[in-house]
Amino acid sequence: MEIKPFILLISIFYLLHSSSSIRSSSSNNSPDAGSSTPKSPDGSSSTPAAPDAGSSTPEAPDEISTNPASPDADDSSPESPYSSSDKTPIAPAEGPSATFLFPSKPRKSSPELEKICQTTKLPIECVKYVSLFLNNSVKIEPITVAMTAIRAATEMTKQAIETATKFMDEPGASASLKEAMSTCLDNYQSIPDDNDLALQALEKRNMKEASYKLSFGLTSMDTCFDGISQMRITSPMRDMESELERLLRINLELVSDMEKS
Repeated sequence: MEIKPFILLISIFYLLHSSSSIRSSSSNNSPDAGSSTPKSPDGSSSTPAAPDAGSSTPEAPDEISTNPASPDADDSSPESPYSSSDKTPIAPAEGPSATFLFPSKPRKSSPELEKICQTTKLPIECVKYVSLFLNNSVKIEPITVAMTAIRAATEMTKQAIETATKFMDEPGASASLKEAMSTCLDNYQSIPDDNDLALQALEKRNMKEASYKLSFGLTSMDTCFDGISQMRITSPMRDMESELERLLRINLELVSDMEKS
Protein backbone atom coordinates (compact mmCIF):
# COMPACT_ATOMS: atom_id res chain seq x y z
CA MET A 1 0.00 0.00 0.00
CA GLU A 2 2.90 2.43 0.72
CA ILE A 3 4.61 1.66 -2.62
CA LYS A 4 1.71 2.85 -4.92
CA PRO A 5 1.93 6.60 -4.10
CA PHE A 6 5.62 6.49 -4.93
CA ILE A 7 5.00 4.82 -8.29
CA LEU A 8 2.30 7.40 -9.03
CA LEU A 9 4.72 10.27 -8.44
CA ILE A 10 7.29 8.70 -10.76
CA SER A 11 4.65 8.34 -13.52
CA ILE A 12 3.60 11.98 -13.22
CA PHE A 13 7.24 13.13 -13.39
CA TYR A 14 7.82 11.03 -16.52
CA LEU A 15 4.78 12.46 -18.26
CA LEU A 16 5.83 16.05 -17.53
CA HIS A 17 9.34 15.37 -18.83
CA SER A 18 8.01 13.81 -22.05
CA SER A 19 5.74 16.80 -22.67
CA SER A 20 8.66 19.26 -22.27
CA SER A 21 10.77 17.24 -24.77
CA ILE A 22 8.00 17.35 -27.39
CA ARG A 23 7.63 21.15 -27.12
CA SER A 24 11.41 21.63 -27.46
CA SER A 25 11.51 19.47 -30.59
CA SER A 26 8.65 21.41 -32.20
CA SER A 27 10.42 24.69 -31.51
CA ASN A 28 13.62 23.49 -33.18
CA ASN A 29 11.74 22.47 -36.34
CA SER A 30 10.23 26.03 -36.77
CA PRO A 31 11.27 27.77 -40.06
CA ASP A 32 12.78 30.71 -38.13
CA ALA A 33 15.07 28.49 -36.08
CA GLY A 34 17.48 27.53 -38.85
CA SER A 35 16.73 30.32 -41.33
CA SER A 36 19.73 31.59 -43.31
CA THR A 37 17.86 34.49 -44.86
CA PRO A 38 20.07 37.61 -44.65
CA LYS A 39 18.83 40.47 -42.52
CA SER A 40 19.06 44.15 -43.15
CA PRO A 41 20.91 46.32 -40.65
CA ASP A 42 17.63 47.16 -38.92
CA GLY A 43 16.77 43.51 -38.56
CA SER A 44 14.19 43.29 -41.30
CA SER A 45 14.36 40.71 -44.03
CA SER A 46 15.97 41.83 -47.28
CA THR A 47 14.39 39.08 -49.34
CA PRO A 48 12.58 40.70 -52.28
CA ALA A 49 8.87 40.19 -52.54
CA ALA A 50 7.87 37.41 -54.91
CA PRO A 51 5.81 38.50 -57.89
CA ASP A 52 2.17 37.67 -57.94
CA ALA A 53 2.22 34.25 -59.53
CA GLY A 54 -1.42 34.30 -60.39
CA SER A 55 -1.51 37.73 -62.02
CA SER A 56 -2.49 37.71 -65.69
CA THR A 57 -2.01 41.47 -66.22
CA PRO A 58 0.63 42.04 -68.97
CA GLU A 59 3.62 44.18 -68.20
CA ALA A 60 3.00 47.86 -69.01
CA PRO A 61 4.49 48.85 -72.39
CA ASP A 62 7.11 51.51 -72.80
CA GLU A 63 5.63 54.97 -72.37
CA ILE A 64 6.94 56.04 -75.82
CA SER A 65 4.21 55.27 -78.32
CA THR A 66 5.16 53.13 -81.29
CA ASN A 67 1.96 53.91 -83.18
CA PRO A 68 2.50 55.54 -86.58
CA ALA A 69 2.00 59.30 -86.65
CA SER A 70 -1.40 60.54 -87.68
CA PRO A 71 -1.56 61.98 -91.22
CA ASP A 72 -2.67 65.26 -89.66
CA ALA A 73 0.42 65.46 -87.46
CA ASP A 74 2.49 67.05 -90.21
CA ASP A 75 1.58 70.73 -90.21
CA SER A 76 3.93 71.69 -93.02
CA SER A 77 2.42 73.65 -95.89
CA PRO A 78 1.47 71.50 -98.89
CA GLU A 79 3.44 72.02 -102.05
CA SER A 80 1.79 74.37 -104.49
CA PRO A 81 -0.05 72.46 -107.27
CA TYR A 82 1.47 74.89 -109.77
CA SER A 83 5.09 74.29 -108.76
CA SER A 84 7.32 72.07 -110.83
CA SER A 85 8.25 68.67 -109.42
CA ASP A 86 11.41 68.72 -111.51
CA LYS A 87 14.31 69.66 -109.23
CA THR A 88 17.02 69.64 -111.90
CA PRO A 89 19.14 72.80 -112.10
CA ILE A 90 17.85 75.60 -114.31
CA ALA A 91 19.59 75.58 -117.67
CA PRO A 92 22.00 78.53 -117.98
CA ALA A 93 21.48 81.17 -120.63
CA GLU A 94 23.16 80.39 -123.94
CA GLY A 95 23.61 84.01 -124.91
CA PRO A 96 22.71 87.60 -124.05
CA SER A 97 19.08 88.47 -123.58
CA ALA A 98 17.06 90.06 -126.34
CA THR A 99 16.18 93.72 -125.73
CA PHE A 100 13.66 96.23 -126.97
CA LEU A 101 14.46 98.46 -129.93
CA PHE A 102 13.05 101.97 -129.62
CA PRO A 103 12.73 104.29 -132.65
CA SER A 104 13.81 107.42 -130.81
CA LYS A 105 15.78 108.59 -127.82
CA PRO A 106 13.98 109.48 -124.58
CA ARG A 107 12.61 112.97 -124.41
CA LYS A 108 14.24 115.24 -121.85
CA SER A 109 12.54 114.86 -118.51
CA SER A 110 10.52 117.61 -116.90
CA PRO A 111 9.58 118.43 -113.31
CA GLU A 112 5.90 117.80 -114.15
CA LEU A 113 6.63 114.29 -115.47
CA GLU A 114 8.90 113.45 -112.56
CA LYS A 115 6.23 114.56 -110.07
CA ILE A 116 3.61 112.32 -111.70
CA CYS A 117 5.99 109.35 -111.85
CA GLN A 118 6.74 109.77 -108.16
CA THR A 119 3.30 108.31 -107.47
CA THR A 120 4.62 104.93 -108.64
CA LYS A 121 7.08 102.56 -106.99
CA LEU A 122 9.37 102.80 -110.04
CA PRO A 123 9.68 106.54 -110.75
CA ILE A 124 12.94 106.33 -112.72
CA GLU A 125 11.61 103.63 -115.05
CA CYS A 126 8.35 105.57 -115.37
CA VAL A 127 10.15 108.66 -116.64
CA LYS A 128 12.30 106.55 -118.97
CA TYR A 129 9.46 104.69 -120.69
CA VAL A 130 7.05 107.62 -120.91
CA SER A 131 9.76 109.91 -122.29
CA LEU A 132 10.25 107.52 -125.20
CA PHE A 133 6.69 108.03 -126.46
CA LEU A 134 5.68 111.44 -125.13
CA ASN A 135 5.32 114.13 -127.81
CA ASN A 136 6.44 117.67 -127.15
CA SER A 137 2.98 118.94 -128.01
CA VAL A 138 1.25 116.81 -125.38
CA LYS A 139 0.35 118.53 -122.14
CA ILE A 140 1.92 116.70 -119.24
CA GLU A 141 -0.78 115.76 -116.76
CA PRO A 142 -1.68 112.47 -115.00
CA ILE A 143 -4.14 111.18 -117.57
CA THR A 144 -1.98 111.95 -120.61
CA VAL A 145 1.05 110.39 -118.91
CA ALA A 146 -0.97 107.25 -118.09
CA MET A 147 -2.33 106.96 -121.65
CA THR A 148 1.15 107.45 -123.11
CA ALA A 149 2.56 104.74 -120.81
CA ILE A 150 -0.20 102.34 -121.87
CA ARG A 151 0.54 102.94 -125.56
CA ALA A 152 4.22 102.32 -124.82
CA ALA A 153 3.33 98.99 -123.20
CA THR A 154 1.36 97.98 -126.28
CA GLU A 155 4.29 98.73 -128.58
CA MET A 156 6.68 96.83 -126.32
CA THR A 157 4.29 93.87 -126.17
CA LYS A 158 4.21 93.65 -129.96
CA GLN A 159 8.01 93.42 -129.97
CA ALA A 160 7.81 90.71 -127.30
CA ILE A 161 5.37 88.73 -129.45
CA GLU A 162 7.71 88.88 -132.45
CA THR A 163 10.72 87.88 -130.35
CA ALA A 164 8.97 84.95 -128.63
CA THR A 165 7.76 83.68 -132.00
CA LYS A 166 11.32 83.80 -133.38
CA PHE A 167 12.75 81.78 -130.48
CA MET A 168 9.90 79.26 -130.59
CA ASP A 169 10.35 78.65 -134.34
CA GLU A 170 14.15 78.24 -134.28
CA PRO A 171 15.08 74.75 -135.61
CA GLY A 172 17.58 74.10 -132.82
CA ALA A 173 15.29 75.20 -129.97
CA SER A 174 14.78 72.64 -127.23
CA ALA A 175 11.36 71.26 -126.40
CA SER A 176 11.47 73.08 -123.05
CA LEU A 177 12.23 76.41 -124.71
CA LYS A 178 9.46 75.93 -127.27
CA GLU A 179 6.97 75.13 -124.53
CA ALA A 180 7.98 78.15 -122.44
CA MET A 181 7.86 80.54 -125.38
CA SER A 182 4.50 79.15 -126.44
CA THR A 183 3.06 79.87 -122.98
CA CYS A 184 4.42 83.42 -123.01
CA LEU A 185 3.23 84.02 -126.55
CA ASP A 186 -0.33 83.00 -125.71
CA ASN A 187 -0.37 85.47 -122.84
CA TYR A 188 1.36 88.33 -124.67
CA GLN A 189 -1.30 88.33 -127.38
CA SER A 190 -4.05 89.37 -124.98
CA ILE A 191 -2.20 92.41 -123.59
CA PRO A 192 -2.74 94.85 -126.54
CA ASP A 193 -6.50 94.23 -126.49
CA ASP A 194 -6.67 94.77 -122.72
CA ASN A 195 -4.66 97.98 -123.11
CA ASP A 196 -7.06 99.27 -125.78
CA LEU A 197 -10.00 98.66 -123.45
CA ALA A 198 -8.13 100.48 -120.67
CA LEU A 199 -7.57 103.48 -122.97
CA GLN A 200 -11.25 103.59 -123.85
CA ALA A 201 -12.11 103.57 -120.13
CA LEU A 202 -9.67 106.41 -119.49
CA GLU A 203 -11.23 108.51 -122.22
CA LYS A 204 -14.51 108.15 -120.33
CA ARG A 205 -12.71 108.91 -117.07
CA ASN A 206 -13.66 105.49 -115.77
CA MET A 207 -10.55 104.86 -113.69
CA LYS A 208 -11.91 101.75 -111.99
CA GLU A 209 -12.60 99.98 -115.29
CA ALA A 210 -9.20 101.03 -116.65
CA SER A 211 -7.44 99.60 -113.57
CA TYR A 212 -9.38 96.37 -113.97
CA LYS A 213 -8.30 95.91 -117.59
CA LEU A 214 -4.67 96.79 -116.85
CA SER A 215 -4.50 94.17 -114.11
CA PHE A 216 -4.98 91.47 -116.76
CA GLY A 217 -1.61 92.35 -118.27
CA LEU A 218 0.20 91.62 -115.01
CA THR A 219 -1.64 88.30 -114.70
CA SER A 220 -0.47 87.40 -118.21
CA MET A 221 3.15 88.16 -117.28
CA ASP A 222 2.91 86.06 -114.12
CA THR A 223 1.66 83.12 -116.19
CA CYS A 224 4.55 83.60 -118.61
CA PHE A 225 7.09 83.58 -115.76
CA ASP A 226 5.51 80.47 -114.25
CA GLY A 227 5.77 78.65 -117.57
CA ILE A 228 9.47 79.50 -117.87
CA SER A 229 10.11 78.37 -114.30
CA GLN A 230 8.36 75.04 -114.83
CA MET A 231 10.45 74.34 -117.93
CA ARG A 232 13.64 74.91 -115.88
CA ILE A 233 15.20 77.21 -118.47
CA THR A 234 16.68 80.69 -118.54
CA SER A 235 14.61 82.78 -120.90
CA PRO A 236 16.50 84.19 -123.91
CA MET A 237 14.30 87.32 -123.63
CA ARG A 238 14.51 87.76 -119.85
CA ASP A 239 15.42 91.47 -120.07
CA MET A 240 12.45 92.22 -122.29
CA GLU A 241 10.13 90.31 -120.01
CA SER A 242 11.34 92.20 -116.95
CA GLU A 243 11.00 95.59 -118.63
CA LEU A 244 7.52 94.85 -119.91
CA GLU A 245 6.36 93.62 -116.52
CA ARG A 246 7.71 96.79 -114.86
CA LEU A 247 5.93 99.06 -117.34
CA LEU A 248 2.62 97.20 -116.90
CA ARG A 249 2.97 97.65 -113.14
CA ILE A 250 3.71 101.38 -113.58
CA ASN A 251 0.61 101.79 -115.75
CA LEU A 252 -1.62 100.23 -113.12
CA GLU A 253 -0.13 102.42 -110.41
CA LEU A 254 -0.60 105.62 -112.46
CA VAL A 255 -4.28 104.87 -113.04
CA SER A 256 -4.87 103.67 -109.49
CA ASP A 257 -3.47 106.95 -108.19
CA MET A 258 -5.91 108.89 -110.35
CA GLU A 259 -8.74 106.70 -109.10
CA LYS A 260 -7.90 107.66 -105.50
CA SER A 261 -7.75 111.40 -106.23
